[in-house]
Amino acid sequence: MSIDEPQLTRRQVKEAGKQAAPEASASDAPGDSSEDGKHSKGVAPSWFVKNSSSYAFTLVAVLSFVTRYWKIWDPAQVVFDEVHFGKFASYYLRQEYHFDIHPPLAKMVIALGGWLVGYDGHFLFEKIGMDYMSNGVPYILLRGWVAMFGFALPPLVYMIMAESGYSVAASLLAGVLVTFDNALVTQGRLILLDNIMIFFMLAAIYSYVRFFKLRYKAFGTQWWTWLLSTGAMLGCAVSCKMVGLLTMMLIGSAVLYDLWRIIDIRRGTTMAQFTQHFMARAFALLAVPFALYISFFYVHFAVLTSSGPGDAYHTAKFQMQLLNNPMRQSSFDVHFGDEIQFRHRDTGVYMESSADRYPLRYADQRVSSQGPQVTGAKKRSDNAYWRIKPAQASDEFAQFMARKQAGEAIPAEETDRWAVHNLDLVQLEHVSTGMNLRTHDVASPMTATNMEITTLALNDTAKAADTVWQIKIDRANTNATRLQTSASFIRIVSQKHGVAVWTHTKALPDWGHKHQEINGNKKPNEKSTLWTVPRIRGRSASAEELAAMTKKIVKMGFLAKFAELQGLMFRHNNALTTVHPFQSTPITWPFMVRGISFWTDKDSRRQIYLMGNPVGWWISDVALLMYGATMVSIALLTRRNVEVVDGIVQRHMLRSTGFIVAAWVLHYAPFFLMGRSLFLHHYLPSSIFAYMTLAAVFQFASIMDYPRFALKHWHSNVRALVPSGVSVVGFGILVAAQVACFMYFAPLTYGTTGLSVDEIHSRRWLSSYDLHFQT
Repeated sequence: MSIDEPQLTRRQVKEAGKQAAPEASASDAPGDSSEDGKHSKGVAPSWFVKNSSSYAFTLVAVLSFVTRYWKIWDPAQVVFDEVHFGKFASYYLRQEYHFDIHPPLAKMVIALGGWLVGYDGHFLFEKIGMDYMSNGVPYILLRGWVAMFGFALPPLVYMIMAESGYSVAASLLAGVLVTFDNALVTQGRLILLDNIMIFFMLAAIYSYVRFFKLRYKAFGTQWWTWLLSTGAMLGCAVSCKMVGLLTMMLIGSAVLYDLWRIIDIRRGTTMAQFTQHFMARAFALLAVPFALYISFFYVHFAVLTSSGPGDAYHTAKFQMQLLNNPMRQSSFDVHFGDEIQFRHRDTGVYMESSADRYPLRYADQRVSSQGPQVTGAKKRSDNAYWRIKPAQASDEFAQFMARKQAGEAIPAEETDRWAVHNLDLVQLEHVSTGMNLRTHDVASPMTATNMEITTLALNDTAKAADTVWQIKIDRANTNATRLQTSASFIRIVSQKHGVAVWTHTKALPDWGHKHQEINGNKKPNEKSTLWTVPRIRGRSASAEELAAMTKKIVKMGFLAKFAELQGLMFRHNNALTTVHPFQSTPITWPFMVRGISFWTDKDSRRQIYLMGNPVGWWISDVALLMYGATMVSIALLTRRNVEVVDGIVQRHMLRSTGFIVAAWVLHYAPFFLMGRSLFLHHYLPSSIFAYMTLAAVFQFASIMDYPRFALKHWHSNVRALVPSGVSVVGFGILVAAQVACFMYFAPLTYGTTGLSVDEIHSRRWLSSYDLHFQT
């Protein structure tokens, strides 16, 4: 499985007579030959044909630039995932730690663009639709910086096709198809990650093609240059998104095939030579990518030195490395009798209660206990304070509390007797209402499988067992481990029912003040059941205590931080299972069944809707089927010793086009195995390979004399453009259909023009196109 330009065998060269091999430049071809040098009436002049590849490349580059940068300033509002990746870029510029499931390179590239234009990261892209102009954000420059990568994709596609031995026509067709794809244009002009990743993917494939073509000049300077370039681009692709691993699988498969050929004794390769080939590839394609990947994380940690919104995802030891982190400044032991707050580690809400009660009946007609609500609030208030008490009341504790509430100075050694430890049984009294936290066998408001969390009057002894909780400190080695503010991650588990206090991001109805639901999770050991104690009421650190805490911080090495972050990225990526209104399934992607709403403006009826070019995607699907059917047919006929296709053509279709089809498969099929929420934009790399397959099938259908039309390099001289007028017509139809469809859906791609109801419905080619403003 490899890409290479078509080559003649010695027998075929001998039979072809004066016909030149495809590696030859145009100047090597017989100028007066009736087959090669003589142009029939109506064919472009030889000087134009000779330089046509450079002209075609320039045309693709110009068209790509225009489509990506056209009105890039509009809309002047936050669009779709700019809300995430613009925010992350701001955090880099502020040097504040944040957490994301993706590796850091693409986000650092965006931040670099902001730094180059003097942006200080003051804007945090908090929600879609926020205005850039009024907030002083250089968004045009930021989008323009990212758009450079989107702009580069069509020229890269042209270069890959040309270097793989395709004709100018096929290479130009592939480049134009990618240029006028609506989804790639939408993604390629916003502050998003995908086009940066795809750029490195295509650059890796281009580098590998150049490397493979030098296989008979092994270990030369150019051979090493393109091999190392392949590894570097792979490392960059993976460092943008883990999807880059799919490109590593593709090139890795091609390398294994290549090594399988090299080890063949009939090639005269010694084992020492094979070992050299193997080690060179292992170093360049495994060690170099990993070294780059880990290096980008080193930069990531070196830049993000201050406390930020990502702190809470990490262990206490990790958080203490960050400047201004609360754990670094105020980590105190919690004692019985303290009034404390609980903050959910994953969502950041505070557990609070009030006099408000659950409604008797919910919308689904289930009945509640009508007990006091316990909810998750994003902002802390007095309703978020809970007094932690021993589950077993005693006169000794009552006396301790009386002295404490009277303001008596209590010796530290006496106070330490009441420190809260791992696995202690406690009651949590809500300070404002004077009621104990309780769970019981009543379904929670929004999660019927979980138990309701409420509060119970202190004097209700009959149900007191429902109010006993066990404090389980995460990663505690012994029962002697103390509960500390900020530093401890804990689970609050009901002793009687075994459920853990838990919350999720879905908001309660108006009766719950749009707070998060808090309930009893029957899977108490899930990572999402962890809470912290951010503060003790009335407790703050003195200057001496702060100095002592700083001295106690244990340094955490880079590799330890790297390993911890990798685990978090993996777990949180797999946990992205929440249903999204615009998610889709992989089986629908090639058929362009549904897109994604990126942005809307109700007043002007404008919208940005991510969707591929339907005509281009559907024709590419047909091309993929045609390729499969053709190769199966050729294989069957060959078994019967029936030759229907020239050997050069068959070899090129099997190796070169087969490599492109393999790229489509390997960048698409793995998504069927993923359990997380998926979206149409995950198909974009495969959509490019589908377009390249379409261009390859066009060449197969229209050009039989491969050596005459094949390019050696993307900037090489050209011997001939198209074999017949029929090919020109076919090329024209494909390009015209792609461009016309692109222009028709352009108002949804750019969001610059409002559409009427009729115009919206006319663009709903499928009923599943859930466009806005249909009425």
